[in-house]
Amino acid sequence: MTRGLTTGIVADGQDLPVREVTRRAQLAEKAGVDSVWLIQLPGIRDSAGILAAMAVLTERVTLGAGILPFYTRPPVVMAQTAATIDDLSDGRFVLGVGIGHRLTAEWTLGTSLDQPVAAIREYLTIVTDLLRTGESHLDGRYFRAHATYTEPRRAGLPTYLGVLGPKMCELAGELADGLLLWMCPSDYVRDVAIPHLRIGLSRAGRDPADFPVTVLVPGSVSDNRDKDRERLRRYLYTYARVPNYRRMYEAAGFAGSLRTGTISDDLLDSVGVMGSHDDVCATIRRFHEAGATEVVMTPMAEAHYDDGLWLRTAEAAVAAR
Repeated sequence: MTRGLTTGIVADGQDLPVREVTRRAQLAEKAGVDSVWLIQLPGIRDSAGILAAMAVLTERVTLGAGILPFYTRPPVVMAQTAATIDDLSDGRFVLGVGIGHRLTAEWTLGTSLDQPVAAIREYLTIVTDLLRTGESHLDGRYFRAHATYTEPRRAGLPTYLGVLGPKMCELAGELADGLLLWMCPSDYVRDVAIPHLRIGLSRAGRDPADFPVTVLVPGSVSDNRDKDRERLRRYLYTYARVPNYRRMYEAAGFAGSLRTGTISDDLLDSVGVMGSHDDVCATIRRFHEAGATEVVMTPMAEAHYDDGLWLRTAEAAVAAR
């Protein structure tokens, strides 16, 4: 991957007023980051609505949705949402979509996730066709769409696919405009995600040199490193209990740690960072070396609430480029 290396930050704050979250986007832009992202979790506000607000309150920074689960919106509505935010931002939006988690889809929303890779292939085809050409016609097994989009539309609006496993990495290379990874060890990015992405790119006859790989990394500048590392360890443990994440960590060589029911220091340090400005910079550079073209810091623990620590994390992201 030979694209220029960029950095970003997540302006997350599900406990903060929306005005505070949008203000963070403005702070990040002033600090000089390349991108500001919002995540979407069950039971919190709709990140697309907040991204629309950010679009009119910022001027330069790229705005990213990472990741909108595909079962939360029909594909035509997802494309409409993306095109609207992109129009509001004058062409600064990146749409990230993914499968999400079976528990959320089936228990919370009552949506079946039978054959999710096959389903999201159809879903992604509809979304990208509509965004790229303004028209989509598909009668698939899982999704149908016969739609046009007649409002202003940027044909180059990128749709990234949020992935974990090898098959999804290959699908991103075939159909998407970028790869989006979350909570991944850097070795997994280098040894599994990138090679399988290249398989998909080769299958579709696409050039890997211009294909973006964005990795969202949990962590931040911390004034209480030991305490915040333990918070991150507990957070990572909740993910390690989810089957698809556990498979990823096992594939990255941490099966032994997981069998003990603990998160080892090696696994913790391979996924995220809690420490000094220099620690954050070193982690970002490690993910860049692993193949990420963009590294997005996701402030955790105290930095999630503390504007000063959050801004220092943004400044470290800028310095690491």
